[in-house]
Amino acid sequence: MSPEPPVVRIDDVRHRSTGSVAMLSIDGTAHELALAVLGDAAVERAVGILTAALAAGDGLEIALAAAAALEPEPGRLALRRAASGALLIDDAAAATPAEARAALRVLADIARDRRRSFAVMGELDTSAADWFDEHDALGRIVVRLDVSQLIVIGHGARHLHNAAGLEGSWDGESVLVDTPDDAYDVLRARLDPEDVVLV
Repeated sequence: MSPEPPVVRIDDVRHRSTGSVAMLSIDGTAHELALAVLGDAAVERAVGILTAALAAGDGLEIALAAAAALEPEPGRLALRRAASGALLIDDAAAATPAEARAALRVLADIARDRRRSFAVMGELDTSAADWFDEHDALGRIVVRLDVSQLIVIGHGARHLHNAAGLEGSWDGESVLVDTPDDAYDVLRARLDPEDVVLV
């Protein structure tokens, strides 16, 4: 009878400018898994690779290396550098409220080391019945996460812009523009090399 594969548990996840770092418990022993990709979903995919490798009989070091080699999904929290030197998080394939909330939490984590944070967002993929509530909630989350600047693209996402502006405790700013080109112009005029931008 073959032995049971090790039990892998995610204890903590931190998002940094170089990728996500997961603190894992593997059969009760602590291990760090550093990824060059971002996000809770990426960590879960990497842990899936790790667990499958261990179940297949690979040694722990080999399994951890396989998990650490995870590649980003196109358009999902991919790290890039803007021409200004600012860090760009490309999450353009995200469309749902849940995906947007997860991306904003990643942005907030990375900006916690005193970087300015910019979020460029458009209309969410929601039902007509949920449109108002979902955009309202996301605008308020932007404020709670202390995003420095929100740039909202398109009339369909206007309530995201309005909701953020209604939060009196926010020190940030929201700008509503018509097109992605307009958003690019706003960013280009304001970005510094140390800034981080979620698109």
